[in-house]
Amino acid sequence: MKPSSPNGGTKRCDLIVDGDVSVRQIQAWWSNGESAFTVAAGYEKMDDGQVTDDDRYLYSGTGSVGKTTASCKSPDHPDQTLYAVVQVFTPERSDPAAMKTLITAYTKALEDSGACS
Repeated sequence: MKPSSPNGGTKRCDLIVDGDVSVRQIQAWWSNGESAFTVAAGYEKMDDGQVTDDDRYLYSGTGSVGKTTASCKSPDHPDQTLYAVVQVFTPERSDPAAMKTLITAYTKALEDSGACS
């Protein structure tokens, strides 16, 4: 595991297997008004992503994005929304259904965490 903070609004954790990044988990604050679709455009592994009916989640076989609820706020990011992102860098493990389940659970965990005040 290799945690990092590439900027003031992003926390990232890479799972490294045999020297290569296998899975990347990200929590990032984006401007209010963005959507899971527009946030996904900023990340790799979101090819052919499907958006859920409520527009909160986008998932593909190797990437996913989840938008936290409006109640997830931070005084450090007053005009932003927190997003969960997961990227899988092992294409032979592509599984859209698993990514949908994972991003839903990860987003909910972020909403219940200290990341939201």
